[in-house]
Amino acid sequence: MEELEKSTKKRYLLFIATIVLIIIAAVLFFQNRINNLISDVNIINISGKQRMLSQRISKQVFSFGLDQSDTANRVYLDSLSALITEWQNNQDFLILANKQVKNSEKIDSLFAAAQPKTTELLNAALQILNNPWDPEVLKINTNTIKEVESSVLTSTDNIVSEYQNIAGKNLNNLYSITYYIAIIVALVIIGQFTFFLLPLIKKLRKKSQSLHLANEELANSNRAIQEKMEQVKTLQADLQLKEEYNKIFIDQAPNAMAMFNDEMRFLAASDRWRSDYNLVDQDIIGKSLYEVFPEIDEHWKKIHNKCLSGSVHHEDETVFRWPDGRVQWLSFDIRPWYISPNKIGGLLIYTLDITALKEKENEKLRIEEILDKTNQVARIGTWEVDLINNKIIWSTVTCEIHEVPHDYEPNLETAINFFKEGPSREKIQNVVNNAIENGIPYDVEVELITAKGKSRWARAIGQAEMVNGQCVRLYGVFHDINNIKVSQNALNKANEELRAIFDAGPISIIGTDMNGIITHFNQGAETLLQYSATEMIGKKTPEIIHLREEVEQHGKVLSDLFGITISGFDVFVEHARRDSFESMEWTYIRKDGSQFPVQLITTAIKDENGKINGFLGVATDITETVYNRKKIIETKENLEALTQKLKNQNRQLADFAHITSHNLRSPVGNLQTLSRFYKEAKSEQERSELFEKFEIVIDHLSSTLNTMVEVIQTTDDSTKATQELSFEETLNKTQEIISSQISQSGAIIKSDFSNAATVIYNDIYLDSIFLNLISNAIKYKSEDRVPEIYVESKIEDGKTILSISDNGLGINMERHGHKLFGLNKVFHSHPEAKGVGLYMTKIQIEAMGGSISASSKVGVGTTFTVIF
Repeated sequence: MEELEKSTKKRYLLFIATIVLIIIAAVLFFQNRINNLISDVNIINISGKQRMLSQRISKQVFSFGLDQSDTANRVYLDSLSALITEWQNNQDFLILANKQVKNSEKIDSLFAAAQPKTTELLNAALQILNNPWDPEVLKINTNTIKEVESSVLTSTDNIVSEYQNIAGKNLNNLYSITYYIAIIVALVIIGQFTFFLLPLIKKLRKKSQSLHLANEELANSNRAIQEKMEQVKTLQADLQLKEEYNKIFIDQAPNAMAMFNDEMRFLAASDRWRSDYNLVDQDIIGKSLYEVFPEIDEHWKKIHNKCLSGSVHHEDETVFRWPDGRVQWLSFDIRPWYISPNKIGGLLIYTLDITALKEKENEKLRIEEILDKTNQVARIGTWEVDLINNKIIWSTVTCEIHEVPHDYEPNLETAINFFKEGPSREKIQNVVNNAIENGIPYDVEVELITAKGKSRWARAIGQAEMVNGQCVRLYGVFHDINNIKVSQNALNKANEELRAIFDAGPISIIGTDMNGIITHFNQGAETLLQYSATEMIGKKTPEIIHLREEVEQHGKVLSDLFGITISGFDVFVEHARRDSFESMEWTYIRKDGSQFPVQLITTAIKDENGKINGFLGVATDITETVYNRKKIIETKENLEALTQKLKNQNRQLADFAHITSHNLRSPVGNLQTLSRFYKEAKSEQERSELFEKFEIVIDHLSSTLNTMVEVIQTTDDSTKATQELSFEETLNKTQEIISSQISQSGAIIKSDFSNAATVIYNDIYLDSIFLNLISNAIKYKSEDRVPEIYVESKIEDGKTILSISDNGLGINMERHGHKLFGLNKVFHSHPEAKGVGLYMTKIQIEAMGGSISASSKVGVGTTFTVIF
């Protein structure tokens, strides 16, 4: 029975596991299909929108300039620009989506056929957008749009129609596959029931029949025992008159009998007595019972004495443990025999060795207990209908299934009424009538309404007992399958709900054994990785589809984390071995060598005892996610750079406006004053003196204007041609230009360009940077020491950095640091100081996307750092 119970559990678990696996597979598949349908709808919407955008572009062009104000026309131009941008973005998306997802040659051909006309329409609209106030341009391009509009709309309609056809085919395919999956699931469930559960039920039925036969045998044995006991009683009654004859009878009796005198000495003993108690070769006649069996205790001696006084002692069963450890079950009958009606001559002891019967009874009880417990666990109850006596018997479990007391006694009418009215009641009535009339067994699933009004599903199995062609008895079992049925209904409902998200893909599912050898390779894995399951299962490990560098790198991370060396296949499953899971990004390698990113989740597969017997890796292709993430990061960085650039330009414009108003106000005011004095002058000499002053003021004004023009030219992008330049050559050129200043000052210039010898930069700007910074270092040298200048270059974080240090006067950064690079800002008294050099240097560096900063200490020196 233990093996039967284990077999029942294993088959039930296998059945449930099969259902769960079917659900998982269906969910993954249908998720993929639903995602594809959503993608089809999105593409159809966008392609349909393209037609509307084309019409709106044409409408905007036709409406432009129709006796409207400039403000209205500018609104039309802004709207036209937005429509063109949206149309271009949508067109790029559709073409890219077809290449990456749909891969339809027909759609490619439709796009290619539509390309000339759409390009012509788009270019015409762009011409109008770029030259909106040119009547000739407006006229020519408006006519062009009129000519190609119908062709563009027709091409767009064809593309939308083709997308709708593809979506329709995909939907029809989904319907067909759904039907196939439903058929396969039904076949699997039917197969599981046929090959696993049905044989188990047959075993239980066979076991029940064998127990029934054993009960009948025990009943026959009891009847035989009772008959023999009656014979013994009859013999005992005749002993008073036939003592000698009885002795002979006792000696030859087939049962274990012995005759004793009043001193409990043997007078006679049957052969069966001698054999039962191992006395065959012993002469026991005349010996005391207590001498032959010294292990008889005081308890039995008291019984013997009581019987010698006229009592009769009977025990149906008692256990006797012999000194050698043997256990014997006996049935006793001890009574006196009489010499005369009032005189007891001794005792007659009849024993029956019922050890074998007791063992059978114990075995029967044990089997019944096991069967009862099995029925309780499996919720299987028995029932019997006695058609001769019109009586129904239900077991305890059957009563529990119907939610009635254990002593409930149903009749045929009340028993039928428990079945739910409708299909279930009709079904049970039909199979029962068929069994009674034709002796055909049945096995059906029906719905009950219990005594407490609850709905419950049960499996009813019935067998007819036929005698002379007439059914005299029906018997069988009730199996409570309510939980299974509810689970099945829930699974069916879950299956319907999960079909929308099931089998999302392509999703790679790869199972391995404990050594990493692949044991499962699903269709999604075949699609993503281009390997077939035959190529991988039992032959490869997941390492073949991973980048070795990523595996080694992650192995080092795990080794540091757990304090042990982790490499190879263990890198993927170390977390799973520790009753956890790991989800991270990996790079998969296809069979053709191409690579793509995935999100991989690795978990352990455990048996019913919780022991790990394999691993499961589920990976999804995140190529699009990674691409979008990179684009977002790039866009963010570009926006930040653009924002910073705009801030710098705004600040420069504000400074420039302020400087312009400040630096031009004084010269212009002086010119106005001198002009008035010139008109009021009365002599040529006075006018000549005023004219000389005119020249001085005009020279200052011209210098200021030249500086401003140079600033404007610096910020103009058209002058920023770049090339690879040598720092060493640029420094040498600078030293040649200011050689006289170097000689006069005795300056010492040292350099180190070993870490970064060249830079990609504008040659004019780089010459200007070196010239301004080195000449300033000489110009503002300390009178207390020989000027020393150190120039160094290096690379940090992928950027080239130039630093120029001196030991000159230094600058008070707390006081002047915020205006160090301002125009016309002077911090030392020097006849040539104009406050233009550092400003121009900063403008040039920022125009090239770089930055400049300074650190300085008065009396020590200054260091300028340029980041290219």
